[in-house]
Formats: sequence, C-alpha cells, structure tokens
Amino acid sequence: MICKLRVAALLTVLHVSAAMAAVDLEAAAAIVQKKVEGRVLGGKTVEEGGRTLHVIKVLTPDGRVTHIRIDAKTGEVVKEPPKGR
Repeated sequence: MICKLRVAALLTVLHVSAAMAAVDLEAAAAIVQKKVEGRVLGGKTVEEGGRTLHVIKVLTPDGRVTHIRIDAKTGEVVKEPPKGR
C-alpha cells in the first residue's frame, strides 16, 4: 500500500512539473536548432537548482558534442549549470 502511494505521489509531481513547463522538450530542441550551428542529437528534461530544464545534446560542425540547457518555463538558454553540479 505504501509503495502504491509513493508511486502515485511521484506521478503527481511529474505531471505537475510537466504541466508547469511553458516550453516542451520538442520546442526547446527547436530553439537550440535556431540558435546553435550543428545538429540536435536528442534531449531530456531534468530538475536542476529548483527549476525544470531541457538539456539538448548537439553535434557541432567541428564534430564536438555539447549540451545546451533551456529553461522550461521561459525558453531562455541557461548559460551555466547551477552551483554544486
């Protein structure tokens, strides 16, 4: 019973977090594609420093892989990862 309640609580948190995001993962990838030269390889949504971020993986023209963080609430590029990371 306790396990079911924990799973239900986790699903509720995840649902609320996703609902609060003004920019979804696909839109974040499109933002990065417009701002950065290279090819978007993928992305994921994470919680960092108390906020939801989309981390987009990009292959640059010179063959390097980089990660660009997009704030899920504002759609702005996050310049640095939060402290303690």
